[in-house]
Amino acid sequence: MSNKEELKLGIDLGTVNTLVYANSRGIIFNEPTVIAFDKETDEVVAVGNEANDMVGKTHAKVRVVKPLVSGVIADKNAAIRLIEYILNDFLEHYQSAKLKKSTVLICCHSDLSGVERNALKDIVQGFGINNVLVQEEVKAGAIGVGIDIYSPTGSMIIDIGGGSTDVGVLALGDIVVSNSVKTAGNHLDAEIKKYIKMKRNFEIGMSTAERVKIALATVREDLVEEKEMVVSGRNLTNGLPSRITVKQSEIRDVLRKPFQTIINAILKVLEQTPPEIATDIIENGVILNGGGSQIDGLKEFIESIINIEVKLSPYPLTAIVKGTKELLKNNGDYLVAPTD
Repeated sequence: MSNKEELKLGIDLGTVNTLVYANSRGIIFNEPTVIAFDKETDEVVAVGNEANDMVGKTHAKVRVVKPLVSGVIADKNAAIRLIEYILNDFLEHYQSAKLKKSTVLICCHSDLSGVERNALKDIVQGFGINNVLVQEEVKAGAIGVGIDIYSPTGSMIIDIGGGSTDVGVLALGDIVVSNSVKTAGNHLDAEIKKYIKMKRNFEIGMSTAERVKIALATVREDLVEEKEMVVSGRNLTNGLPSRITVKQSEIRDVLRKPFQTIINAILKVLEQTPPEIATDIIENGVILNGGGSQIDGLKEFIESIINIEVKLSPYPLTAIVKGTKELLKNNGDYLVAPTD
């Protein structure tokens, strides 16, 4: 990368994972949105995977923080320190990069308020970067899976992330209709954890709940062969460490209500979609993106309700940050299709 070349960064600052794209370098960071501090010195002791491994296992001298909750910055200082770590690590490896002359595009969910969008911009501008863009995740995600959102042909994408589920209809380079709900991966984990505590009198951590979701989550009514998983935690009857077996049918039933919320969000968008664009969606189908798209039977479940073909994203975990690469080419201008 020459000294004269402008550095362009795309940031998908997600509730669960943060991904960063750099021009000429590709994806330079793809790790959990977690940071750990020494309580006495306030120094960063771990970031990303290392910090995530500490969740639920810390002692009194270490504080582990997840800066975002439901797609919104909950701890601004921790978010700043996380981005600072990523940028400094990048510059250490690519010293020719000129950070202050950079263009940074950061993604957010579609119903983020103006105040919340400005908070995202402020964090990045605090590093001396003036050209900061904020774009919706559904737009970047649609581009990332290969949809030409700049054409008159309408398209629809459902992105089930960690903190929010975003549903968007796009045409002519921008969002026509969108909806966002805070029912997503983290909420599913919390529901599993709550169920096991209330119904099985057994306490597990959020990381264990996430592993249960990944292994057993399904929306299929008929299970050909029911899966089971042994989980470790604390027996609330005697307070001792123990193990229990969790069945897939239990998890399916727990997740019925959250997925109904997601279905309602999808239906709301479809009800507000202009008729001509609705015709395009019927012909071309709907894209299902994000980590939640990988839940067993979800594609067929959504199809059975909306009667439209649902296609799984080829890049469910990286489509958004891939889309930033294209949006950076035109500074997010919906009137100009990106060109190489």
